[in-house]
Amino acid sequence: MSAPLLAFDIGGTKLAAGVVSPEGDVIAECIAATGDEPTPEQVIEKLFHLSEEALSGAGLALSALAAAGVSFGGPVDYSAGEVITCHHLSGWEGVALREIVGGRTGLPVVIDNDANAAALGETRFGAARGCQHVLYTTVSTGIGAGLVIGGRVHRGANSMAGELGHTHLVPYGPRCTCGRMGCLESVAAGWAIARAARDALGCGADSALRSIPPSELSAEDVCRMAQRDPLSRRIMDTTGAYVGLALARAANVIAPEIIVVGGGVAESGEVLMAPLRAAFRRYIMPEVARGVRIVQSALGSRSGILGAAALAAVEAAT
Repeated sequence: MSAPLLAFDIGGTKLAAGVVSPEGDVIAECIAATGDEPTPEQVIEKLFHLSEEALSGAGLALSALAAAGVSFGGPVDYSAGEVITCHHLSGWEGVALREIVGGRTGLPVVIDNDANAAALGETRFGAARGCQHVLYTTVSTGIGAGLVIGGRVHRGANSMAGELGHTHLVPYGPRCTCGRMGCLESVAAGWAIARAARDALGCGADSALRSIPPSELSAEDVCRMAQRDPLSRRIMDTTGAYVGLALARAANVIAPEIIVVGGGVAESGEVLMAPLRAAFRRYIMPEVARGVRIVQSALGSRSGILGAAALAAVEAAT
């Protein structure tokens, strides 16, 4: 069997490091909160501490590993191995993450944004296994998309392909984290779901969400209560409709075999997926829609770590 892989996942709220087999079995994994407004240096040190714990748990040394992969929660210059920017963590512009990880581990390293990594992970290990044309979207703290075309990740001319969350969707809509108005992320990301709930409560809406202090209200609360709370259900119906519309527009361009929906909000299941599928069917060109499946992520909360492992597996094979 080939040597195991080292995988890092850097997200807006969660950090993870793990040791993964080439077949996608997680041998050991350690997770920690990203923390409040950490510097890149603090995040990197925490990641390496997690990796030491994971290696210890796996009973392996760095020298026993084949390669390392990094899934990063923001745009990445794939060729240069550098972070372009991050809308959820500050100070990352231009950070040479591949060089840093390679220097600390001595391993071949590949980095990519989290959606590209997850798209490859789902294709290699998960719900899109065996598919050649895959559209993956993550609905979480932010919204992104990854494309696998002809079995390979499609990154575009400047590594920026797949920025579904920052496509304009709502004329005169709310301000997005990117600074523009009306992006998909501004109306359907986790923080936008929580904002919609707070705004409705502030206008006097009756809801079980009133039992939660506004400062603590999260998208997770809205998703959890949507089965029994009408306001939460309306918010999730709207969220699903926005995401379904955006996916229909993207699918009309690339004609995927399968669309995989991941991220924390997607873990709510049919609360999101039912209105998403309905909107997708409403807006997709019928000829494009034939044969397209829309499924939830099979990798779930491990999409980051397994996506990073998939990147490392490709690197180790080259």
